[in-house]
Amino acid sequence: MSARRWCACVLLACALPAPAAAQSLRDLVYTWVQGDFRAPLACVIDGASRQALRRVRIHPAPRGALPSLRLTFHPLEAPPGTSCAGVTSREEPNVAGALVLVFEGRSQPDTGEVDFRNAMRRDGGFAFRIESGRLRVGPAGQPADSLPSTDYAGGAARVRSPLPGSDAVRRLAGFGAHRQLELELEAPGAPTLAFDLIELPSR
Repeated sequence: MSARRWCACVLLACALPAPAAAQSLRDLVYTWVQGDFRAPLACVIDGASRQALRRVRIHPAPRGALPSLRLTFHPLEAPPGTSCAGVTSREEPNVAGALVLVFEGRSQPDTGEVDFRNAMRRDGGFAFRIESGRLRVGPAGQPADSLPSTDYAGGAARVRSPLPGSDAVRRLAGFGAHRQLELELEAPGAPTLAFDLIELPSR
């Protein structure tokens, strides 16, 4: 091989992109679940029915012993006397605070993508351990800082994609083809909470 041809081969090899590093199941789950979401509510304010949106963010938590996510609920800031309904027919509360979530499922990096796809086909989502965090939960028309604070540490958060034809899909049908999730929270001695989530584009 001539020196000129050998140099051309070396340059071509250098220009090729390196193979993408395999991602673990945890990495893929954390990427999938993150987003800035809204939970639709139907509220009665001053006697009139109005649509409201509860803001819920799932984003990386500050670095700790384990990779984790922060689940943040922004308060409704509704006027006194407001009542809201959402996922269920019962009255929906004001919820404010943040929880730290850890995914404990493990797999080898070279099987992460397969494990992720299999879990999504089987379960439609994933369960997380609530490592720490407190939420203020109470009537929609009360200021968040006046509500009792409840510890959710040791509980579970479940996030899944709504099943086709499910009640959640019907409830969110008016929001177009944006990403939809269902979120459930439970912990010993704490109110069980459930939310329809829709990821709307930033304005």
